Amino acid sequence: MIKSFAPNSQIKMIISEKEISTTQIKWFLSQKGIFSMVQNSEELSNEIYPIFFGCSDIEKLQEMLQSDKNYQKSSIMILEPCEKDMGINEFQDFITDELNRYKSKNEKYRIESVQKNKEGNILFKILYTKKVKGKIELLKDKVKEINVKIEKRSLDNKLIVDIRQNDNSDLKELDIFIHQLSFGENKENLFNVEYITLDKLNNDNKIKFFDDLIAYKYKEWRLEDIKGVDVNKTENLDEDEDGEESITKDELAGINSAVFKGNSIRETGIVQKFLKQGFYFTSMKFKYEYQSSFESFVIDVNFKSTENIKIEIIKTYDKDDHIDRDLICVLPFSKQEEILVAFQNVAYEIYNNLLESQGQNI
Repeated sequence: MIKSFAPNSQIKMIISEKEISTTQIKWFLSQKGIFSMVQNSEELSNEIYPIFFGCSDIEKLQEMLQSDKNYQKSSIMILEPCEKDMGINEFQDFITDELNRYKSKNEKYRIESVQKNKEGNILFKILYTKKVKGKIELLKDKVKEINVKIEKRSLDNKLIVDIRQNDNSDLKELDIFIHQLSFGENKENLFNVEYITLDKLNNDNKIKFFDDLIAYKYKEWRLEDIKGVDVNKTENLDEDEDGEESITKDELAGINSAVFKGNSIRETGIVQKFLKQGFYFTSMKFKYEYQSSFESFVIDVNFKSTENIKIEIIKTYDKDDHIDRDLICVLPFSKQEEILVAFQNVAYEIYNNLLESQGQNI
């Protein structure tokens, strides 16, 4: 609810500072019959400045403003000690010692708040400086922060690195840091780093991974909708995101129809066509609703732009009883954590099972 008038100067500043992306703003304007052809945020903010926005417009802008910054994004990687007889507790203590050793050095990545929680998991923050373009100075230094948890989830001697990133650049920097950490002072390899990646799955299992995600029944949530699917061609596997496509609404409707009839998506004509043409899934967005409340969320499981899996909450909702529609309502971080960890565990289990069916290990 709007409690005070927002002058256009504030809206202009929000857009020029990219607090809301230009893509979102252009979509918002298009819903009002206004179509902008400008490409950057500064031009868009100037173009939007004279427009009068009513109460409902400001409420929508507020929703857009809070959305991206309050949704959790995650990724995971797996660490395995090079010494095969090293137990999981010893390996965890070993990683803690290496983090503290790294922390004492003057390196690019600054380590803060290394601690163990009551479950015995290692918690810490990584800070690094990124050069970003500024409006006044050519370059500005921006300090970025990544929250990391290293924990025991599997029955073997592997550790899961659970990451909370802001964007793909955080993941790339963390990957560099972890590989630096994996080499000791004598430059010997201390542990191996593994990823949940489509690269290791054959073409059928690239589809089956998402098929099994769809089929999984969660205790707390039920699947309501498949909101989006992105595909890529096999020959584009090592290329950037440019080779990826979103499937059409009709194709998405066909997949949803199969899902809610209880059928495997691999048996649909649409997916069979994808397989014959050499396409595989790189991303799928699921909408789930809580079994015990009117809350719901959209979660994206994707492999786009990085070789490692990303599991990201896109939107969360609550139901408006008066008008019977979903309203954007950011879930508490504790609930978002439960969602992310549950989906990570299921993705990890499915991935391991598929590798085993191919005669491989993670």
